[in-house]
Amino acid sequence: MNLRNRKLVRTVQIIFGVFIVIFGLIGYFVELPAPQYNEAALAFFGALFATGYMLYLISIVFVLSGLMFIFDRWSAFGAILLVPVTFNILMFHLFLDFTGFGLALIPVVLNIYLLVVHWPRYEKIFAS
Repeated sequence: MNLRNRKLVRTVQIIFGVFIVIFGLIGYFVELPAPQYNEAALAFFGALFATGYMLYLISIVFVLSGLMFIFDRWSAFGAILLVPVTFNILMFHLFLDFTGFGLALIPVVLNIYLLVVHWPRYEKIFAS
């Protein structure tokens, strides 16, 4: 199976794009009840809320990246934009609250797939 198959890439871009746009909009417009996390995870979320801007910034990054994927514009840039967010989602569930680790792998795997697909666009950055 060719990982760079155009239909496969577009399918992943659309599914991932819709997924993160919805989560970005939920994070920006909907006040959700606090999830049942352990004390360390709740302290982390409390710190994010205390900044007054961080969760809104994450939501904006989600929406912008998702739209880049859905409309197939600057998709390689959208994948790079999501790296810090998806990495922190993974680290949060790995070190602070393992209960959602399986679900946390979904955006990480999809983001890694899009990074691999767009690797030729990034090669010049890493060439020595």
